[in-house]
Amino acid sequence: AQLQSSAYSSWVKARENDDFASFAPSLQKCFDLAKEIAALQRTDENISLYSQMLDEFEMGMAASRIDELFGQVQEALVPLLGKVKSSPHKPDLSPLFPNAECGQETAEEGKGGFPINAQKELSRTLVTSLGYDPCHGRIDTSVHPFTMSFSPMDVRITSRFTTSEWLQGLMGTIHEGGHAMYEQSLGDSDTSLDTALSMGVHESQSLFWERHIGKGRPFWKFAGSVVRDVFRESGVE
Repeated sequence: AQLQSSAYSSWVKARENDDFASFAPSLQKCFDLAKEIAALQRTDENISLYSQMLDEFEMGMAASRIDELFGQVQEALVPLLGKVKSSPHKPDLSPLFPNAECGQETAEEGKGGFPINAQKELSRTLVTSLGYDPCHGRIDTSVHPFTMSFSPMDVRITSRFTTSEWLQGLMGTIHEGGHAMYEQSLGDSDTSLDTALSMGVHESQSLFWERHIGKGRPFWKFAGSVVRDVFRESGVE
């Protein structure tokens, strides 16, 4: 716990200063401790340390199976991404980055026109419309988005925002909202039946809401008007 706390503080400072070198020693200590714990936990030395570590998040999933799955994804996805990036048909990003130079995907921090409080209001409105219950949790800001569940009756989420664009903060909130809605839907007994199944299942829920719902046309037919109302702008979905 002490290492986790100190490493987190080191990471926050390093991130703010864009200085990975200052965080590297703390990260190495985390790696070393994780290996030490895994070595003590495993009952068979033929099991790799990484497989032992995976068991904490995805019980029974060997590192070799993860490599196989990621290999299939890489084989299919990398060529597709190459085609998309090389396509002459580029989306208009100006609604996301109105102050960026032509062709850029970002604007300089602090020079955007999207107030943080407005983004918080937007995120709260949309994530609750999707099913997150703020009466049994709360929404805050943090350096990096996360979800924390104390019970189905108290599941808290955070996101982060920048004035230079508004989509990433919203998508972060929807992603964490997916985690939270899964936790809020669990039963309130103390049995394993009412606990999250695995990290993989958890991420399937958050990514389902973020990618399949949050980036779908039907969602934006509804959400587009909410965005315009919050930022007091007009436009077309």
